[in-house]
Amino acid sequence: MSPPFYFRIDEIQESEDAPVNIDHKADWVPSVDSGANIRVNGGVSGEWWFCNGQQIIGNVTQVPQGAVCHQVYSMFYFGGFGFYVLKGDATRPTPGTAWHPLRFEHDQNDGYSSYVCNAAEHRKLLSRRFDQQWLAMLLPNIYYDSTVVTPYPQYGALKGDLAIFLALIAFAIEPTSLRTTLPSMFQNGAWQTYTMPHGRQDRRGVVVYVYTCPPHSTKQDLAMYERGQYYGGKYYH
Repeated sequence: MSPPFYFRIDEIQESEDAPVNIDHKADWVPSVDSGANIRVNGGVSGEWWFCNGQQIIGNVTQVPQGAVCHQVYSMFYFGGFGFYVLKGDATRPTPGTAWHPLRFEHDQNDGYSSYVCNAAEHRKLLSRRFDQQWLAMLLPNIYYDSTVVTPYPQYGALKGDLAIFLALIAFAIEPTSLRTTLPSMFQNGAWQTYTMPHGRQDRRGVVVYVYTCPPHSTKQDLAMYERGQYYGGKYYH
């Protein structure tokens, strides 16, 4: 199960006036210039959702009074490279922010699990199993193709920053199917898998907001959930 929380997933893209940025390998890099990234229609842009700990509920008009912003992350996907992550809203970047490749912290003391984040040493998962259907759903194989395979069911779980995880869920689903599919992704307090075509389209972007649900959850509760310490739950095992 999870603590209750509110979230929003807005589709974003580069504006026509955005500067063209490439790295030393000639891979595209999103811009951090003001006005370079804009919100667009599609997906579930502008819609608030509520995870009550057991299921995801849509048609939420607004977050309740007293709700606190826990996390905001923006992400872009670029084929062959993977995901870029920016802490904050890329449509309103703050000075000093930068795009970073998706990364993982490795936790050998917690079932060889991996913590998904925007700043860490590792580009690939620590361990994986052949029976993990969520792997191909959530991530391109560049993030696990050479990862050690384990036969032990208690190893290889995924945890991490909640807004980044929700962005990965959004990228796993085509934008046109997101509204109907999102509620089925979390049922009976557990994250589910999805076997339809993914939504990892070149230069597709999202910005994800996560808010607490007062008085039933705090930032500390959500942080515990991210670390897999909220009643022992991980996103995926």
